[in-house]
Amino acid sequence: MFNTIVSGAFCGIDSYLVQVEVDVAQGLPCMEMVGCLSREAGESKQRIRVALRNIGVRLPPSRITINLSPADRYKSGTAFDLPAAVGLLVSMGLVEAERTKNILFAGELGLGGELKRVKGILPIVKAAADAGVQSCIIPAENGQEAAVLSGVRVYGATHMAQVVKALQDGMEEAGLYVVKAEKSGAGQRKSHREDFADVCGQETVRRGAEIAAAGFHHMLFVGPPGSGKTMIAKRLPSIMPPLTLEESLEVSAVYSVCGRLKGGRILEERPFLAPHHTATGPSMVGGGRVPVPGAVSLAHRGVLFLDELPEFQRSVLDMLRQPLEERRVRIARSSGNIEYPADFMLVGAMNPCPCGYYPDKRCTCSQTQIRRYLGRISGPVLDRMDLCVEVPGMEREKLFCQERGESSASMRSRIQGAREMQEKRFGSRLRFNGEMGVGEIRAYCRLSREGEVRLQQAAEIFSMSLRACHKVLRTARTIADLAGEEELSAYHISEAVYYRQSASAYWERMME
Repeated sequence: MFNTIVSGAFCGIDSYLVQVEVDVAQGLPCMEMVGCLSREAGESKQRIRVALRNIGVRLPPSRITINLSPADRYKSGTAFDLPAAVGLLVSMGLVEAERTKNILFAGELGLGGELKRVKGILPIVKAAADAGVQSCIIPAENGQEAAVLSGVRVYGATHMAQVVKALQDGMEEAGLYVVKAEKSGAGQRKSHREDFADVCGQETVRRGAEIAAAGFHHMLFVGPPGSGKTMIAKRLPSIMPPLTLEESLEVSAVYSVCGRLKGGRILEERPFLAPHHTATGPSMVGGGRVPVPGAVSLAHRGVLFLDELPEFQRSVLDMLRQPLEERRVRIARSSGNIEYPADFMLVGAMNPCPCGYYPDKRCTCSQTQIRRYLGRISGPVLDRMDLCVEVPGMEREKLFCQERGESSASMRSRIQGAREMQEKRFGSRLRFNGEMGVGEIRAYCRLSREGEVRLQQAAEIFSMSLRACHKVLRTARTIADLAGEEELSAYHISEAVYYRQSASAYWERMME
């Protein structure tokens, strides 16, 4: 007897429905699974056989064929255990075929019949909802993850026997109820342990961080050890606008395919990733034998913080150039091309020299050592930084200062005002000024006469490229938004050029 069960798979974070076709016919007793499967997916037949036996179901001595359609798309993961097992029960006449109509099944089976959580449930259930599937039965551990989606009823099961009873007698009789999503905090602000009030002084650096957070601009800190670079970077999420529900679902889909959603709940705050400087290329941008998202995708809609920037391999840093421009990562494999989102804010921190104290008298580095150290960062990577800020060492009298700085809440109120101006300006097309392309820059960066003259002067003095001019205009647009102004004045351009050129001037000075 032949029947079809609906399941799903994902490629990157894009998902699609899979038809699990099961046929039980006369012939030599065996079980075959076909359909371009990974090793773990192909091993499903052994788990199914033992799990069904342990809940009292004996497979008939027949030729069993299970096909996962479309058969030309590579499928990985263990989510096909449950739909294949249900298909076998239907083919054996233990479950009526009508009971499985318009239901998506996904889940891994333990040898005792228990249902275990699987990766990628969020995009899979979303694909089912978009296709008009009304219900889905998934592991209970994945329930909260999928329940945030509208248009589909989510049932969380803990055991195969529970699923069998639900299909035979009804959902409520088996103890299966629609999983209700817990109230999401997306779009709301949670209190952070790190607060900018703990940062004493460093007004210029704080101002740079405020501009970067308001417009989602890339930023580089240059300063001696202990000056507060890492401390300030870790506090950036406390002043950034909260995730909207749409953004939360985007980021959570990436974490879902990695199996990294804590407690099975969607993310409610912007991610903050700080990989170690020994990170490899695949761990940074994604890839591997079985492609998985890298740090740039896990930091989607959040902050990717690279501390000790020159200590990263230069080849790894150069891999960031394309994601920074295109805001996505494309991975080519023989099995197909995979695309991951990578719209992140890059924040780097570094010392001015190998020992960290230049130009202080404590510096022991030669000019050659400093040039070699700075040369680890390529010009194109440096050129993609919107703001470069020199972080001076703390004055000793401020080390024990009892007066607290401006709080994150106060800074956040100004940033929220700028964010609202950007929402009004862009609608749903863009989210932040840092995402503006050439067309948006021409449309929304209207310069005053003085501002136009100032930009021309800066471009000539600093030999700025066209990309650098565009980055200055994006930053100036954010500075004007923080001030609640529409037109870009000479002051806005000057401040944007200062944050753009301060560290670049240091580079040129040291590389002469």
